[in-house]
Amino acid sequence: MNLKYPAVTLRRKDYITYVAVGLFVFVIVFEVLLVTWLPRRLHSSILWQDQVVCEEMIELEDLLRAYMIDIKPRFRNISGEIELVQSCLNEIAGYLREHKDDLSRDHIDEISARLRYFEGIYQNKIRQGISFVRIESMNSSSFIEKLRSTSSPGRASAETETTSAR
Repeated sequence: MNLKYPAVTLRRKDYITYVAVGLFVFVIVFEVLLVTWLPRRLHSSILWQDQVVCEEMIELEDLLRAYMIDIKPRFRNISGEIELVQSCLNEIAGYLREHKDDLSRDHIDEISARLRYFEGIYQNKIRQGISFVRIESMNSSSFIEKLRSTSSPGRASAETETTSAR
């Protein structure tokens, strides 16, 4: 055996080596877990987020229907408009009962936007008893005068023709 090199220079297995190997293995295992666990976690949170949005939409729809039922006896003058909104909300409720589990996120957003539109109608018009129809007045006297002036000469000539024929 060649004893030129001391035995101390040979690599010793000490605790530093074991710690380095252990940390290396830990980092590799952690990265593998992160790569597999994180996408599943994000996917499940997105699914839950869609469910939460769907439940909030159904809650808003039920709340609007309750508002319409509650306010209808107070405003008899706009009961037709309230019934129209109530009919639309009932149609949406029936659709949601049948297809709630099959709705995509885009469809949920579209229905939610329509429900927010009905909520705006309720807040701005119905709750205050304001009708959707604007009452406009028309000054008809000028039109009546014009009709009289155009029909008078024709009436006079028709009367003279009937009297001359007798």
